Amino acid sequence: MFFLVTGNAAQAFDTVIIDPGHGGHDRGASIGYVFEKHLALDTARRVEQLLRKQGYKVVMTRSTDVFIPLGGRSAIGNRDGNAIFVSIHYNYNKSGSGHGLETFYCHDRSYMLAGYIQAYLIQETRLQNRGVKHANFHVIRATTKNPAVLVECGFVSNSAERAGMMTGLYRERIAVGVVKGIMAFKQAK
Repeated sequence: MFFLVTGNAAQAFDTVIIDPGHGGHDRGASIGYVFEKHLALDTARRVEQLLRKQGYKVVMTRSTDVFIPLGGRSAIGNRDGNAIFVSIHYNYNKSGSGHGLETFYCHDRSYMLAGYIQAYLIQETRLQNRGVKHANFHVIRATTKNPAVLVECGFVSNSAERAGMMTGLYRERIAVGVVKGIMAFKQAK
């Protein structure tokens, strides 16, 4: 059993819910034939495999290229009370100038999870640190039963980052960073 700190009390958690963004008809950010939905799913599967090797129970909101409505994703995030929720995305900027990684949270009890994941993402990738930020994205706002974060794993619109994210090594480093952040969060008391 693993523990997370919520206020002054420790709450057991043994499940990590991984939410690969977009899917099906919703491609997410895209340039040419590089679609966020594919990058997010591959990264999420890597996170899932690494977590299972560490003994975690993992629930995927989607494990194939299907569309899951936002309400369905947050419903899965709220289904069990002994879980954390991590949504995996890739970013986009119309000007193409955006670069780096960032992790978002909505509710205060998710801030520490976001902080650990962000720190280990930067450690593993050495990409620009865009920081931990508060946001009102549906999946992290509506997931209220468990700590919930949304990770932006680089900019599809940035040609250098896009070239990197098209490699398995890039996505593996992202996955390792996410998993190390989750494990550090578990150990924090």
